[in-house]
Amino acid sequence: MKLKYTLFIFCTLAVAFQSLRAQVSEVGKSDSNVRYVAGEGTYITLSKKDKFVFNINATLQPGFQLKSEDVEDVTTNSEQLSLNLVRLGLNFSAYDNRLTMAILSDFTGITGILEGWIGIASKNKKYRLVFGERQTNTNNRLAMADERYASIMAPTISGKSNDGSIYGGLMQNFVSTTREGGLFFETNFSINKMRLYPSVSITTGEGQGFFDPVSNSGFKYGGRIDFMPLGDFIKNNAFISQDIYHEPKPKFAVGVADSYNVKTSNSIGAGNGTVSGIYDENGEAAFANYNKFVLDLIFKYNGFAFVGEYVDGSIHGKDLFTDTSGAVRLTPENASAKYSLGSAINLQSSYVTHDGWAVEGRYSYVKPEFDVATSIIQTQHWYTIGFNKYMINNALKFGINATYIDQNGAGQNKTTWINNLAVQISF
Repeated sequence: MKLKYTLFIFCTLAVAFQSLRAQVSEVGKSDSNVRYVAGEGTYITLSKKDKFVFNINATLQPGFQLKSEDVEDVTTNSEQLSLNLVRLGLNFSAYDNRLTMAILSDFTGITGILEGWIGIASKNKKYRLVFGERQTNTNNRLAMADERYASIMAPTISGKSNDGSIYGGLMQNFVSTTREGGLFFETNFSINKMRLYPSVSITTGEGQGFFDPVSNSGFKYGGRIDFMPLGDFIKNNAFISQDIYHEPKPKFAVGVADSYNVKTSNSIGAGNGTVSGIYDENGEAAFANYNKFVLDLIFKYNGFAFVGEYVDGSIHGKDLFTDTSGAVRLTPENASAKYSLGSAINLQSSYVTHDGWAVEGRYSYVKPEFDVATSIIQTQHWYTIGFNKYMINNALKFGINATYIDQNGAGQNKTTWINNLAVQISF
């Protein structure tokens, strides 16, 4: 029933958008107009003077997956046909983008509203304050782009990758959800031709659980700075893996981010309710503080792209115990069974031809801080290769990819093959 309802919504929207496109183009004498841009959606301008602009966009991505998992010589095979992405977004801007708002709905899970925020910018566009739930600024570079631009297409649930094949082992083990609710402050400035983008944030630290706070937990404080010595990229090209816009000149960016989540009940500081069994000196339930450091870079030129990312997760806290009597202290080693402690790197390179054919290779390495069987983080090697075909201003995308995961170490040894075939339509 839910699948039929979702398909009905998207079919109705598609017909409506095409009707608008056929009936209304640019109206020269009118103060308002409606126009459709392939891959970006429908733009409705209500006032040329104040520039009130509505953008309605939608994405549908059906896919097929084959998966094989071998755990201690016991093999399990599975297959699924699913809707990887089902999105409907509404964006609004006014007064030359000094006022912006957005709502993004997701129909692949039970979250419903994936994003909802309002932003206010200064007249010169150098300062911007955003309040609400949106993609956070403290994750790795590729986690800051909408899933519509992911080069590897695979199933998601409420914006989260359920098997990690979309972005690889780094995000699967240290990011999970990319949205958070809170207050975000952004600025930008130039030094000659160089561009800098600093930002800071205070969020609930509950990930997408913006309205589901956990008692006895604190806020998450973070910041990020992006440095672009060769100037700005085209559109959002600095935060997506493939050079779909074909940068005419070499572009390079490096970013550093850090976050500190006070008393987090989530293993990676991006959710709630997954950590238990920690107590303070009075025997009351408590949580540790989680710190995540990120370093990443990206280079693009004429269809070629290279991305490198590094993340490190650690915990902090005093007078914490694993029993109510206070006999056993919480140490980093036994805390590794409750929090994601360790590091990971992600390296990937791709090339997109001028007629839209793309090939990409990716390698991720995940290393636990403590190589013990109880650690959440286990030693993993991720290998991915993917092929895409972009059409109609990237509004239509076909993709096929394969990921091999080799997990070994003190914990359970297993290997996994994940193969995906998908098509994405954005309108």
